[in-house]
Amino acid sequence: MKKINITLCAVILSAIFSSAVAQQSYPKDFFVYELECSVPRDVKTPKIGDFVNAFLSLDETSEILGTFRTVWNHYLRHEPLEPCYQFTIDEKNGYVQYTFNSQLSEDFKDDDVVSKSIHEMCYWNCADGKHKLIAENFVGTLDDKYLIGQYDGISFFLYDNASHKIYPVSTEDIGAYVDARIDESNFETGEQMTMYDETVVVHRLPKQGKDIEVEIYSGNRKTVTRLVWDGIRFHR
Repeated sequence: MKKINITLCAVILSAIFSSAVAQQSYPKDFFVYELECSVPRDVKTPKIGDFVNAFLSLDETSEILGTFRTVWNHYLRHEPLEPCYQFTIDEKNGYVQYTFNSQLSEDFKDDDVVSKSIHEMCYWNCADGKHKLIAENFVGTLDDKYLIGQYDGISFFLYDNASHKIYPVSTEDIGAYVDARIDESNFETGEQMTMYDETVVVHRLPKQGKDIEVEIYSGNRKTVTRLVWDGIRFHR
């Protein structure tokens, strides 16, 4: 009887363990569409700089990636940057950021408006031990007012440690979607939205730690929510 009980317990524990492992992984349909870039096979433990190199190797001609490529190349060659650019890389915490300020640029310093932009990237080690989650985030302002621009917003990618390939994943799949709604009271009262006429969502990637802070601007209102990383997905 004791042997039967021990065997039964072992089966139950094995089923529980298998279920836990299954929950700490990603479905196969996350790995269908791969980017046309990868980390070199000889890089066994990639760091944030390796992911930057991979993304910048994409055959894209967007203005913002072109600027980032220029700044990154100056960094690699240890060359000084123009005052309008600021660059930060933290290999230990897996974070990189560059910023642009038009007011400090010789080409734009006489403009009537001041534009600023932030381009940042970071990554997380996933709990399944097989993947890394990469985030790329763009934030733009015009006269210190956040924009809904062509490139603004956050994107996520999964890196496969075995194949060295990178796959885009949606904010919904990774648990990072934020449902930002306009404050309808503005329409009910007929009052003009004096600051933001549209709802603007601004993400802040963690320079340290693991959680993402999300700021939502609507009219004169600002709300803040936090996306908590559990090793596989985000939760609120």
